Amino acid sequence: MIELKQLKYFVVCADVGSFSKAAEILYTTQPNVSKAIKALEEHLGFALFYRKSRGILLSTRGQHVYEYACKAIEDIEMLASFSQTDRIEQLQISSNPSAWMANIFADFYNQFDVERLHFQFYSASVEEIIKRVAGYQDELGFVYVMSNQNTAFQYILSRNHLEFVELKKTQVMLFLGPNHPLYSATEISEEELKKIKLVQCYEDEFDLNNYWKITNSQGKDMTTLESVVVTNSNCVMQQLLQTSDLANISSGYITNQVDQKKLKAISLHEKENVVMFGYIKRSVEDLSDWGRQFVDFILGQLEK
Repeated sequence: MIELKQLKYFVVCADVGSFSKAAEILYTTQPNVSKAIKALEEHLGFALFYRKSRGILLSTRGQHVYEYACKAIEDIEMLASFSQTDRIEQLQISSNPSAWMANIFADFYNQFDVERLHFQFYSASVEEIIKRVAGYQDELGFVYVMSNQNTAFQYILSRNHLEFVELKKTQVMLFLGPNHPLYSATEISEEELKKIKLVQCYEDEFDLNNYWKITNSQGKDMTTLESVVVTNSNCVMQQLLQTSDLANISSGYITNQVDQKKLKAISLHEKENVVMFGYIKRSVEDLSDWGRQFVDFILGQLEK
């Protein structure tokens, strides 16, 4: 019978092209690695590697085995995670980078922490969150999407058997830090917008910066702004807003609990184009008890 350890040793050997390097990576000895590979080759009935003076190289048959071995290891690890899930309840969530969502999650954890509940909170772009929820990596994915992108958004969701539940609408805002030359402005002209450089938390089809790449309701092409920095870290974005001349396009505050970092929020025109905040879920499934509790907790915070 083929052992999981043999497959893992084989994959690492193939990746690094050396039994000795594989042994170092696997925290074992070269004889142990060689023994495991030999046993696997004897079971299969053919050589997996060509032995060279400067290392090892996958044989033709070995290349086919490598593909199946990688998949087998991935499947077995997934099965092991299912076993862990049976013993411990899990709440798996993803969200666009958001200081507000981070605070909500921390408050929820402190209020509902139980002995057998484990949490996963993952920050990602809208496109990645769609993939994660569709692939059963997360139960809920919280996103901010422009209303004028809703048709394309709904199409992609339907292709992945997902649905979006809107929780609140907010305006599109331009956030500036105290070092920005327009920090004292109350509104931004089109000419001033053309000169603004952005730091954005992610970049994909549904990046809020794409608001400026879509024709408005009057048929006028919006100004395309330059994203100088793209990061998945809300901390990096906040630091740059505080210390540089970069700005950020985002949704307005969705509660009255305003950030105290002295950022200036200026409402952008095209008021009919608002930001929809809500969550993505699999359309054929009901939320788990903990998923429902988390959504209800957010709804309670939105009412404050």
